[in-house]
Parts: sequence; C-alpha cells; structure tokens
Amino acid sequence: MNIKPLASALLLAGLALGATASHADGLKFLPGLQAGFKAEPSLAISLGVMGSPDTNSDSMFVYGLDFNMNCGLIQTPDNRIRTHVQINHVDESGMKSTSFELSPRYTLPLGSGFSVGAGPVLALVMADNGRADKNLFGYGAVVGANYRKGMYYSGLDLRYLNTSESDRVSFENWALLAKVGINF
Repeated sequence: MNIKPLASALLLAGLALGATASHADGLKFLPGLQAGFKAEPSLAISLGVMGSPDTNSDSMFVYGLDFNMNCGLIQTPDNRIRTHVQINHVDESGMKSTSFELSPRYTLPLGSGFSVGAGPVLALVMADNGRADKNLFGYGAVVGANYRKGMYYSGLDLRYLNTSESDRVSFENWALLAKVGINF
C-alpha cells in the first residue's frame, strides 16, 4: 500500500480544519487556568490495525489507551478543540513499539452526540525492529469520528505517523483504531 497519498489527504484535511479554527473569533489562550473551564474528559481503550510501508509484512494488531478532553491551552469560544493523548502498543512480526502521541484536534459537531475532527500528531515512539531499539520522534495527521452520549464514549481514528530514523530504525506507519470508553 502506498502511504504517501493517504498521508497527503490526512494532512490537507487537518490543515483545512485547522485553518477554520484559526479564523474563529475570540480564541482563548490558557482557558484551563480560568474559572469555569470544563475539561469534559473521556478515557477509552483502543484496538485496531497498523501498517508500515517500511516492511513488507501484513497489518499488525495495535492496542492502547486514549485520553481526551477540551484543550486547556487554546480554545475556540464554542469549545471545539479537544486534545487527545494516546498510548499505543504493537508486538508482532518482529516489531515492537510503544508510542506516546499528542493530538490537538479541531472538531465539528454533527448533532446527536456525533462529531468529526482532524489535527496534527506529535509522538515519541520506542521502536525495536529486532536488530536495534531506538527512541524516535514522530509527526503526522489524524482524522476521527466520535460519539459522546451521557457516560458512553466511542470513536474511530485514521492516523498517519512519520518518524525520524536512527541507525536504520524507523517506524513510519498508519493506523485505524476503534475505541470505546467513558465520559467523566
């Protein structure tokens, strides 16, 4: 699978939604420090598939945790920026990795608890390809759909992550993750 067109599409979607957010009137900086800020956090387990253009292997099983909340650093007047912190792990086909990912996303509500969002991803990936293990910096883009109703939370993310390379260890990958959890 050629990942470059997918990565380009994800990046364009993220930039388009980000441009919409940057033109919003009344952006609030550090709203998490202001009285009345509502984080509205969610915690979910995630399961999915991950593929890598660096290897000729099939897709790998990936699992992890997703914690997300209204962004406390920068926010639109209608609270459309949510920050996702994810920990994902894969151990298959001779490849082991654990990634710590940060993704602020601009979200658009669709009604009845549904929303879609997109944004950039920054990550630290601890990767072991069987020959060496390295800590790698990663960046990319993500698009996702979420459903929040009462205490129930679920979502679906499509994410592309490019990593730096160190001693011939890299971990460029894409992932499709389903998640289910609770709202606090």
